[in-house]
Amino acid sequence: MMHYLNNNKKNSNHHLLLIATAATIFTLAIIVVALSMVTTPVAATTTTSNTTATTSSTSTTPSSSGIELSPNPIQQESIRTIGTPINQTHLSITYSGNGTLTLPNTTETINITTNGSGIISIMTQYAQGKETIRTEEGETATATFTEIFQLNPATGEGKGITIAVIHTNSPGKLAPLNGMIAAGIDDIQPNRASGDSFLTLWEWESGIGNNAGVALPPPV
Repeated sequence: MMHYLNNNKKNSNHHLLLIATAATIFTLAIIVVALSMVTTPVAATTTTSNTTATTSSTSTTPSSSGIELSPNPIQQESIRTIGTPINQTHLSITYSGNGTLTLPNTTETINITTNGSGIISIMTQYAQGKETIRTEEGETATATFTEIFQLNPATGEGKGITIAVIHTNSPGKLAPLNGMIAAGIDDIQPNRASGDSFLTLWEWESGIGNNAGVALPPPV
């Protein structure tokens, strides 16, 4: 009986060894297949991700080259301003000026005078208003403006960034100004002999509107 048991034990051990070996081979096969299945999608995902990232980067790259202004100023003028307090934070202003216009694509200088009015917020350093531009021949245009400025509290001197849109019904020299948007600098110096500030404006060459040959609606 013992001999039978020993033979059975040997057979059992042999069977167990075969089973263990088969199990090991089967397990290794599963691991190899699993690694093969995992590796391929990861590589594909990485490639897809890179492609997507490249596409996304290309589509979001800004195409604008910045704010483009005319090479030469279209308007330069000295301005004298009179302010009347409305309350502790706002002023009502009237002003007059004289200077020159240089129309786009020309070298002709046109003498002008201006008269305007507006509101100034002292707290936010912001101004808005409207002015009439008049030539010596009597042609007129209207400029609606917005300005943000910074002042030195001790001296009253400062700088302002101005944006204006110009409209005119004139069929003469000022006709090219209709619908024009201009941007520029207001140099504020209250002690200046010729005026409180000196305004310089350039045409905004946006590629839209008059610059692109697109008809604009008539001024209101």
